[in-house]
Amino acid sequence: MRINFSLAFCIELCKCQKGMVKYMKQRVISSVVGLSVLAVVLLFYTTIVLNIAVAIISLLAVYEVLKPLNIKNKALKFVCFVFVALIPFLNITGIFSLLPIISFLFIILLFIILIFDHQAITIEQTSLCFFMSLIIPLSLSSEIYMRDSNDFLSGIFYLLISLGGAWLTDTGAYFIGVKFGKHKFSPTISPNKTIEGVVGGITVNLVLYVLIGMLFTYVCSLFGMTVDINYLLLIIAAPICSAFAILGDLSASLVKRHYKIKDFGHIMPGHGGVLDRFDSVFFVVPFFSIFVNYFPIITVA
Repeated sequence: MRINFSLAFCIELCKCQKGMVKYMKQRVISSVVGLSVLAVVLLFYTTIVLNIAVAIISLLAVYEVLKPLNIKNKALKFVCFVFVALIPFLNITGIFSLLPIISFLFIILLFIILIFDHQAITIEQTSLCFFMSLIIPLSLSSEIYMRDSNDFLSGIFYLLISLGGAWLTDTGAYFIGVKFGKHKFSPTISPNKTIEGVVGGITVNLVLYVLIGMLFTYVCSLFGMTVDINYLLLIIAAPICSAFAILGDLSASLVKRHYKIKDFGHIMPGHGGVLDRFDSVFFVVPFFSIFVNYFPIITVA
């Protein structure tokens, strides 16, 4: 009996290990693909490629968050997608100052659709459509603002740091949490998150922020370019970015828990959907954009 129990235990343990290995392979492959796309964006950073990337990511993210709502009205979804696709290109068209007017027209259209189809569409659905269609593209468009407001090297550095603040915190929290996590951080919203993981994510992000700064300075020097990084400001920004990354992740988890779904999508195996990968980015990028606007971290000589 003991032998059978031990054998069954070993078999289950092997299955768990194989499942974990497969899961990690999927995460690594998805990460490599994502980094490849990021490399292309960096290569054509000063062109419209960044705008297109922001628009595509925003559209996919909004599509994923609207899917659980089961909205049947095509006009409502169409208006949302047009609005989302338009925002990342407002700087090119030179009408960014018209954003309040465009947003007002967007709200009017949403209410017109709601009035004519109020039996099929709820106020909750319409409100979430407006909120997500506004916050997602505006948040990611902060990357475009940082590009247009800074020189080339500063823009590249801010892009890497702002995205890194979200993803490094997320990755650090995941691995530290898996290894050392014992105390639940937010059991009712995200049961898998632990206090140890959160502390680990913040620490990992802080250390890697400094290392990225040093590496960026070194690479620039290889090409004869001199940059000066204020490491004090970088160290101050790091934990704040981590805090906003965790806030974004918990916010997305709250929405998923409300609609009883595990992931927003499956386009990125091992990570879920686009929104699952970028949820921690949505609060970090706008904050970082505001922060460096008042406290520049990098100076190009």
